[in-house]
Amino acid sequence: MIASVSRKMWSWSGGRLSIFAAVQFALAAAMSAQEQPVGDETHEREELGVNAYTAPSISRIFQQLDKLRPLSFEQLRRPLPESLGRSREEKALIFGELIADGFLVVEAERKNIVDDFGRVLLREARALGVAERVTRHSASLIERGRGGDWAGVRQELIATQQDVEQALIELRDQNIAHLISLGGWLRGLEICAGAVAANFSLERAKVLAEPELVDYFGAELRTLPPSLAHEPLFEKIRGGVHAIQAKLNQSSGGLTLADVRAIHSQAADLNTTIREPGAGS
Repeated sequence: MIASVSRKMWSWSGGRLSIFAAVQFALAAAMSAQEQPVGDETHEREELGVNAYTAPSISRIFQQLDKLRPLSFEQLRRPLPESLGRSREEKALIFGELIADGFLVVEAERKNIVDDFGRVLLREARALGVAERVTRHSASLIERGRGGDWAGVRQELIATQQDVEQALIELRDQNIAHLISLGGWLRGLEICAGAVAANFSLERAKVLAEPELVDYFGAELRTLPPSLAHEPLFEKIRGGVHAIQAKLNQSSGGLTLADVRAIHSQAADLNTTIREPGAGS
């Protein structure tokens, strides 16, 4: 996670936008600025809070995951989500989780998963109204994965992030964008904590040790619109994030193996709840 979280990050009440930033912060100990668009697009992105802090490059995540190898894919994986009747908010959380699952598939180089992953990614993008942006990347992702071109698959995931980000900027769909980020962060935290717990060291635990991002999400969850805040799903997410926040804030001397296991358990429980049918009712 980065040492500090930009004040320009998206706010539920302020209308700023964050695309996939959460999962990237959860899996990265530090990130540097990426190239910014120019002209009118830059101005529009800045108005919505999209910048090098809120939407850093996915390629940085892969660099951090490389450092956590070996990753036990069978231990860290989850079944791909089924297509069920859900609210759009739940679909956004699941889409964010799916992006995090894609990082794991690529890092573990699982050819047998790529086809199904690409199809599910497209299906969930269609449900969110951004399928046009994802279609060409999904086909290429599957083709490259079949051929073992994992560098190419990484590039397709990076391009997918950028295109979905732009689509949501154009739609000005800030609520859904932020829920994608929240879902991605929670699944990314589960993956990362699971990888650290499986091969623990104080150095590896530093990937989880910075509390700034969980503090940010804890604060933002307290500003959820009332229509969402009182749903059982979001009440549980708020409570779970608070528990993770407390664990990180009390570990000034470094996370122990017990701390990492507790964080992993809490994140896994929240992600299981998100995927349960009717979780938001």
